[in-house]
Amino acid sequence: MRIFLVAAILLVAACKSSPFIETSERVKSKVKTFEDVVRWGALEKMYYFQKVDPKDPPEIPPGLDNVRVTSYEIGVPLNETAPNRWTQTVVIGYVRTDRQVVRQLVDYQVWVSDDDGQSWYRETPVPEFR
Repeated sequence: MRIFLVAAILLVAACKSSPFIETSERVKSKVKTFEDVVRWGALEKMYYFQKVDPKDPPEIPPGLDNVRVTSYEIGVPLNETAPNRWTQTVVIGYVRTDRQVVRQLVDYQVWVSDDDGQSWYRETPVPEFR
């Protein structure tokens, strides 16, 4: 019985210090921040989640101020598909305020790290609100 207790304590301690857990928390935090940006309507900031060259800032299309996000629902939850590569699919509901027509788009997201999980960026293009 004592051996099982020691083994359980060592297992919990090993899991707590696992770099995989740190990596997954970092990517989850980045994806959650992206979700918050979209939900709160700061759509121009979505482009800064992609890999950005400081010398060549992203081109932000006009008209994003005419979009109001009404929902952000997880379709396929975030999961690791390869080392330092995670995917997620969400459904975003929105209204173009000049037309008042509710629309939805499916946003397939691929999140990648080039530095073993220290920082994350979105590899797939930002969704277009047409």
